Amino acid sequence: MDDDLPTQYEVIVVGTGLVECVVAAAAARVGKKVLHIDKNDYYGVQWASFTLKGAQQWVDEVTTTPAPTPPGDCELEEGEQLVGVANPSEDYSGVRQTWHVPKEPLPSPSPEPAAAAPVEQVVKEEGSGGESTQVTGTPDTPPDTPQDTAQDAVQATPQDTAQDAVEATAQGVAQEMPQADQTQDSTTMKSEKEESGGKKEWSQEELLNLSRKFNLDLAPKLLYSQGPMVELLISSNIARYVEFKCISRVLTWLGGDEGNLLVVPCSRSDVFTTSAVTLVEKRLLMKFLEFCHQYDRHPEQLEEHLDKPFVDFLRSKKLTDNLIHFVTEAIGMVGEGAGCREGLERTRAFLTSLGRYGTTPFLFSMYGSGELPQAFCRLCAVFEGIYILRKPVSSLVVHSPSHTCRGLLSEGQRFTCNHLVMSASHAPRDYLPWDGSTQGVSRAVFLTDRSILPHEKEQLTLLRVPAKEGNPIPVTVLEVGPGTHVCPKDLYCVHMTCQGTDAESDFRVVVERLLTTEADDTSSKPRIVWSLYFNQVDHSGCDLETSTPGNLYLCPGPNTDLDYDLAIEQARSIFGRMFPGEEFLPRAPDPEEIAFDNQGTEPKQGDTFEGDDSAEGKGDGVEGQGKEAEKTEQVLEVKEQTEKEQEKEEIAKEQDESEEVKE
Repeated sequence: MDDDLPTQYEVIVVGTGLVECVVAAAAARVGKKVLHIDKNDYYGVQWASFTLKGAQQWVDEVTTTPAPTPPGDCELEEGEQLVGVANPSEDYSGVRQTWHVPKEPLPSPSPEPAAAAPVEQVVKEEGSGGESTQVTGTPDTPPDTPQDTAQDAVQATPQDTAQDAVEATAQGVAQEMPQADQTQDSTTMKSEKEESGGKKEWSQEELLNLSRKFNLDLAPKLLYSQGPMVELLISSNIARYVEFKCISRVLTWLGGDEGNLLVVPCSRSDVFTTSAVTLVEKRLLMKFLEFCHQYDRHPEQLEEHLDKPFVDFLRSKKLTDNLIHFVTEAIGMVGEGAGCREGLERTRAFLTSLGRYGTTPFLFSMYGSGELPQAFCRLCAVFEGIYILRKPVSSLVVHSPSHTCRGLLSEGQRFTCNHLVMSASHAPRDYLPWDGSTQGVSRAVFLTDRSILPHEKEQLTLLRVPAKEGNPIPVTVLEVGPGTHVCPKDLYCVHMTCQGTDAESDFRVVVERLLTTEADDTSSKPRIVWSLYFNQVDHSGCDLETSTPGNLYLCPGPNTDLDYDLAIEQARSIFGRMFPGEEFLPRAPDPEEIAFDNQGTEPKQGDTFEGDDSAEGKGDGVEGQGKEAEKTEQVLEVKEQTEKEQEKEEIAKEQDESEEVKE
């Protein structure tokens, strides 16, 4: 393939992180010739989602010191030089995974109680005793399996049309589901305790056999229902490639180590029905939230507070300490030191997104946040972008007199371009600032056997634990269950994120409050069955332009923000610098709107698409975006109805099974 691959492009993109994928899609959409490559065999880089085995392979990759990559050799013109690139794994530190369950399933309980072995005893036999006896690192596992088929569909040869891209993904998922169901049926072993209503006792073997049912995010994020990411997905028509579920509840922690979880009142009805605030506080809260929704219409009330902390402004509005906690830690999600304008903006973003798709402002991507970079890759491939995975870059070709990057060297082959876009983690270290602006992000992923706040119906939960009462730093907690296709039935996936440089230390207080590693049926806390801690470098606040060649654009990785707003802003900025005056991600036509002539040639930029002149085909104006939003809302409503029907079928099936047992 490399022999037939063109070597000259308008844009070359290195790395498949979210910002890089958005820029690649935007460039291809306006007719630019794009080559998009990645050294990995999966999409997403620091934004990726993994199966359970894939996560273990990732741990091995980032904890193993790679051999130095030689800069390579090619014919250079006068003034050109080769500049070696960095290894992205260097941005990770403190990576540690731990199993908290035995390797093999426990034997079925014997009729004689004395013959039964407790879980604690079996686990301790793996080591020398105590918590330190837990199995760490990567256990012996069966041969590697491919990533999730939804990801495999994107990794295949880029599609020529939108219809091909959609059909390839749908066909891959359809083929995978029966196999996954068979795997689950053949590996799920129910003990007598589970059948009687107790917790299921997991083993490493069972979890690894269900590996393909996991989609574990490296950088989990949410979308505000009225935020820039949702608007971009709708206006560009990329929303057809992804599915979402609404976050069903927002929680807050109140009361220190002996405190408890409370549901945050999000809507007007929640405020009046909650027991977490008094009647007087309810009236104060409603009045304040109505003010925040249109605070810019009352500048006279803000003049003396704009340069003061948000907390002082809340006190001037007569809010109690209880209400201040709810507003700052759960609605605005800002620290006590946040300025007044920042607090009001964050609070209004929360309020304006309420009610569009659900009772909370947030959406979560089905199959994990790693689906979003792939959605933009699909659009780029539809508009003739070329994708190659497992394509490492050894060095950049830089022309020193003009301070421009003329291309790159990959596997001994030179590629030239007008613009080069790459992840900051790939960039030569000399191009990155060392002025202290680089931050650190601490992350943790836990698989647990129950929810942090059990409910009769599966919940998607957002929790922000404030930096007070013993917790040194604010921690964002996201809990998702099997309804999002992130983990199998009877398990939950809990993500924790904060700023920091030592993940295990940063999350210690929150983990002790919410979770446990002990197999104790009397505990109300979820038990951890598997955990992963790691730290990564955050370049989002750095100046990535000053030290780089003029046509080299560096893309930072994910930061601690809850949403994707900064990533979209960065992608817009890079695209605008490359192609001033070009429209950023105009609406892509639906497959049925693409018109082909009798000669079979595909339409290029400027060709007419069927439906462009109709009201339904216009996506640039407010009316067009509104129609697209209606379509997206209808899809979400249908999905929710389908889930309800499936739930009814499962209940009916269980009733039939119980009747058969009685007979």
